[in-house]
Amino acid sequence: MNEKKDSRKYLIGFSLTGSLIMIVFFAFINFSTGSSFPWFIFPAYAALWWPILTMAVGRHSIKMLSLVGSLATIALLVVTNYLTSWSYPWFLFPSFAVLWWPLALFFGVKNRKWFSIAGFIVLAVFFMITNLVVSPAVVWFYDAIFVAAWWPLSVLLAKPGTIKAYSIFGALVILAYLSFKNFTETPLIPWALLTYFPVLAWPASVLLGRRLGKLNTAITGCAAGIVYYTALNITLFPGFPWAIFPAYALLWWPLAIALGKRERMLPLSIIGAALTAVLFIVINAITSPGTIWAVYPIFALAWWPLAIYYFVWRRAAERLNPSAR
Repeated sequence: MNEKKDSRKYLIGFSLTGSLIMIVFFAFINFSTGSSFPWFIFPAYAALWWPILTMAVGRHSIKMLSLVGSLATIALLVVTNYLTSWSYPWFLFPSFAVLWWPLALFFGVKNRKWFSIAGFIVLAVFFMITNLVVSPAVVWFYDAIFVAAWWPLSVLLAKPGTIKAYSIFGALVILAYLSFKNFTETPLIPWALLTYFPVLAWPASVLLGRRLGKLNTAITGCAAGIVYYTALNITLFPGFPWAIFPAYALLWWPLAIALGKRERMLPLSIIGAALTAVLFIVINAITSPGTIWAVYPIFALAWWPLAIYYFVWRRAAERLNPSAR
């Protein structure tokens, strides 16, 4: 055992001494030949891997290898950037890629929670620095951070036991992002309010569970959405009555639950076609009352209940009562 330790000690000492000799040799050639650029750093970087690999021999030292190796690589990038074009710190971009080597080995699959958190922090810092370096006049890093935040959020909470918490925290993250973006970019137009209802519908749907398919739940949710968008239309976004469009979409929720079964396809087609026809008539009356164009889409809509009546409802009735043919 002692012989193995002594042998390893000698190997490490030999590699350190040998690499130091090579580095000094390359530096001597570099400066003795009159070169103004210190190119010896590149073969010196390669020579340093000899003692690094010697000290990291064995699977138990692979983490140390990744840490020391990545630091050596980043140091080479920084020095090269400083010597060539320090006015533009391009070393940040390859350094960002190099950092994932020790991150993956220190955390990896077994520590995926901490890996997602550490990875998110690295991404966030990288995006902020990149934004500052590349385009300081335009702040965009929070868009990338918003996307990256879903990595740790999903790893930590996207499980059956915590799906409710995931929907709540996820909705809060979306609302915070949209509100911040609205406040910083277009503070005079509160467009983020238009997204609150559908975003909050996500945790509401998860919390309601099976009750989401109940007719009374659909009616309540539909009414709440119509009231919400109508209030926004009247108070903050007046002029064109655009609230009719989300109202039309929301009305399909209770309509689908009440008439979504196969045996109710005929009344669904009749009421659905009538609802859509009303929408076209209202749009026609508001936008261009002098031109009656709503008749054309309504004509196409009429074929929906007509086809259901002859090819679904009549056939089902004849199968139940053959004498009705």
